Amino acid sequence: MKNDKDDGDKDSHKDSDKLQPPETEIKQPPITLSPLVSIASQASPTAAEVETTYISGLCVSSVEKAGGMTSVGICVGAGSKFETSGLDRGSNHAFELLCMKDTETMTSSDIISRLDGLGAGVAALSSRDQFMITCDSLRDNAEGACGIMVDCLLRGKFSDTDLDDCRQVMHWINSEMGGVEWVKEGMMGAAFGDTPLGNPHFCPLEDIAGINGDMMRGWRDRFLTRENMVVGGAGIEHARLVDMVGRMLEEVPNGEVPTCGESVYTGGEFRMVEPNNMDGLTRVAVGFEVGSWHDDDLVPTCVLQTLLGGGDSFSAGGPGKGMYSRLYREVLNRCYWAEAAEAYTIIHNDGGVIGIAGASVPNKSQDLTVVFLEQFAKLTVVPVSDEELSRAKNMIRGNILTQLESRQVLSEDIIRQMQTYGSREHPSVVCEKIDRVTKEDIMRIARRAMSKPPSISAVGPDLTYVPKFEQISHLRGASE
Repeated sequence: MKNDKDDGDKDSHKDSDKLQPPETEIKQPPITLSPLVSIASQASPTAAEVETTYISGLCVSSVEKAGGMTSVGICVGAGSKFETSGLDRGSNHAFELLCMKDTETMTSSDIISRLDGLGAGVAALSSRDQFMITCDSLRDNAEGACGIMVDCLLRGKFSDTDLDDCRQVMHWINSEMGGVEWVKEGMMGAAFGDTPLGNPHFCPLEDIAGINGDMMRGWRDRFLTRENMVVGGAGIEHARLVDMVGRMLEEVPNGEVPTCGESVYTGGEFRMVEPNNMDGLTRVAVGFEVGSWHDDDLVPTCVLQTLLGGGDSFSAGGPGKGMYSRLYREVLNRCYWAEAAEAYTIIHNDGGVIGIAGASVPNKSQDLTVVFLEQFAKLTVVPVSDEELSRAKNMIRGNILTQLESRQVLSEDIIRQMQTYGSREHPSVVCEKIDRVTKEDIMRIARRAMSKPPSISAVGPDLTYVPKFEQISHLRGASE
């Protein structure tokens, strides 16, 4: 038998072996944040923190943003809406493709090698009314990266070899671009006809052979003037950016801002048979006129697009990603044959279009088109619910504020607003406008849109089931 006393002694030894807490309290030194953490934790930039300077007519705007990277861009008031068929059609698209080719001081291989060494990247993007070139780099290497960007913009060589490559890429784009892109491209031609916004963004096949060096140099001389350009950046000191820009763009001349004719919404249709469509689907887009970037109903129009929402029948990103939007609930969840249904807006300085684009098997494309028209017609007579409107407002507000956390998006937002409006509206002001949108605004915009002729764009292997423009106009009239 064990001795109880021995057991007690063992227990007392175990207790004595345990670590005992210190008798005195140890005082920890105060925790201090590094300067970088302190800056990053501050509130988002206010309107006063976006600084703007004009250098002999050239606008330079920037905002400081903590981090080791810098984004700088140059926006030019140029686009396919300024082009004339048979004269300079395709010049805007060609200049975008030629931006990273040989310059007077560097070969394209040199450009790539130097950018790699700087931890930087340069990209160009054109549209119907703006051309933008941007560079992202390590903060310490911003000047070197911007120098390469400016060289690509101002000193392109446009050699025969580079022009041949450009023309080959244009042919490839025309032959390989998918229906999703073509249906949106065709929508603008259907909506605005032969007026400037109806000009094709991608160079048509018949105009590719006419792309040449003289056309590119003419584009550069016409659009690259101080009054027609805006430079902007995020993650860079304003004084440093102004100093860099003043030196690098010193040779850019003053000049008048180019103009073009008036863009007039007409409504119409675009149809393109795509016999080698890999998925066998027909893609249809229905659209109606809305205002431009300068329209008083711009924000309510964006809320309306978000409220309609939609997407593909199998959306990446997991549950809850817009799946309570109207097109998900009333089209994709109810029409088994609808492979896609998504609201879109295409907005420019001179006008815009709001619509719904989607896809189905060819023999269901008529039903798909009718459903899209019904969705617009419903908006004109039945007010949206408070829950729907609140959800749409919250979603668009969240999207705006989340995206502006990105340095690249913030830089582009500043540049494009300065190019479009001449000033930058702070996100808090935009959010206040979103809050003021009412269900009456949504109904009024829908009625205004459907008061004009519709536009339809269709791309696919079989378009025989897609309603004609006259049939859609009749259906629109019957819904009023």
